[in-house]
Amino acid sequence: MDNMDTIDLIAILALVLALLLMLSVFSLKRRVNELEARLNQRDPYGGMPADPSFSRTSHIPAPMFVQNPELAPDLERRIRLLIAEGKKIQAIKVMREARNLGLKEAKDFVENLERGGTFR
Repeated sequence: MDNMDTIDLIAILALVLALLLMLSVFSLKRRVNELEARLNQRDPYGGMPADPSFSRTSHIPAPMFVQNPELAPDLERRIRLLIAEGKKIQAIKVMREARNLGLKEAKDFVENLERGGTFR
C-alpha cells in the first residue's frame, strides 16, 4: 500500500466513525425527548405542568388519601414519620394540604399526635 491508500483508508474510517457518533447523538436526543415528555406527564406532586400558564393548584387532583378515605392510614404513617424525623413543619404542611386545614388547625393536630393523640 502506498501513502495515498493509507490516507484514503484513514479518511474513510474517520467518516464512518463520525457517522456512528452522529447516529448515537440522534438516538440520545430522541431518548431525551421521550424522557422529557414522560416527565411532563408525571403526577402533579412530582413533575411540573407542561404549560407554564397552568395554575399549580387549579389542575391538581386531590391526593388519593383525600379522595379515598380508606387510604388515610398512608397519610397517618407519613405524618407520624415526619414527626419522628423532627420535621414538624413539613408534617403541618402535609396535613394542611391533605385535609384542607388552616394553619392553626393543622398545627394543633400535629402537636396532638406528638403528645400521643389519635389520628382521627
